Amino acid sequence: MKKSKKKPSDQTDLLLERRLIEFSKDKSKEKYVLLLEAFRQTDVLVPAASTANEQPFGNEGILKQTAFKPDVIYMARENKRLMPIFSDQTKIPSDYDSGKSVFMHCSGWIKAFYATGCDGVILNPFSDISFLLTPDQIRVLSLFRETASEYRKKRY
Repeated sequence: MKKSKKKPSDQTDLLLERRLIEFSKDKSKEKYVLLLEAFRQTDVLVPAASTANEQPFGNEGILKQTAFKPDVIYMARENKRLMPIFSDQTKIPSDYDSGKSVFMHCSGWIKAFYATGCDGVILNPFSDISFLLTPDQIRVLSLFRETASEYRKKRY
């Protein structure tokens, strides 16, 4: 009996994607909590703001030290400025104009969000199923209990 190999393009393998699909079908409290927990457990891609008009070198040709600045987009349907995050590289359209995308854990993209001053975060904004996190939801997400591995890292 042959085992079928799962294709890398099978997006339902991703925990965050699975939880998002489950929540879109059943908007119960339980599914919502599972989706938020998936945000805590999953790294997402955060695109940097486009630097097309900036020169990368400072004085005398020395590369400038710059802090990561996430992209912020205006979503007309929401009438909000939102920081986009993506569950997978395939969710980023090829014509999307931004800087380099980097993987970030929940605590990292939450810090990046607070630095932007925008109205929220949107997961997979250009996909059929997306999810908008408001500042209140992001605050709740930041208060979730640490996982055992995060706790051990802080203690030792």
